[in-house]
Amino acid sequence: MFATLRSFATLSLAATVAVQATSLTRRADAGQVLIGCYPGGAGGCPCPTDLNGDSGVLINVFPGYQCAYPSGACAWAIASGQLQDIAQGNCPSSAPCASGGCDCPADLNGDSGVLINQFEGYQCAYPNGACTWDQNGDLQNIYQGNCPGSAKC
Repeated sequence: MFATLRSFATLSLAATVAVQATSLTRRADAGQVLIGCYPGGAGGCPCPTDLNGDSGVLINVFPGYQCAYPSGACAWAIASGQLQDIAQGNCPSSAPCASGGCDCPADLNGDSGVLINQFEGYQCAYPNGACTWDQNGDLQNIYQGNCPGSAKC
């Protein structure tokens, strides 16, 4: 009986190993990204289709600044300091910029932050990378290959 179980287990393992792994493939489905992460949704600045034909998700609307933390990034309005990404649990609700510029406050976990964005414009996330446009609609991260060069809000 044990020999039969061992044979069955060996056969099952061999069958499992024989299954070929496949590589990841891109979905052909249009409109892959349907909702925005930003509280205002797509009502603020609609994300254009990128150069690969993919839809985007609005992730930041500025004037504002953004800081990276171990538990996630936080974005605030420059003038009022109001938190923009209210669903991010580690972010202080208010962090206005001083007259000399914006500094990252400690987050609610006591972690230090690193300033990663400060500008006027908006940012959209796509499957092949995020695109950032200024207040005039000019692309800011010009080396990101999937981004249209101009996208006025």
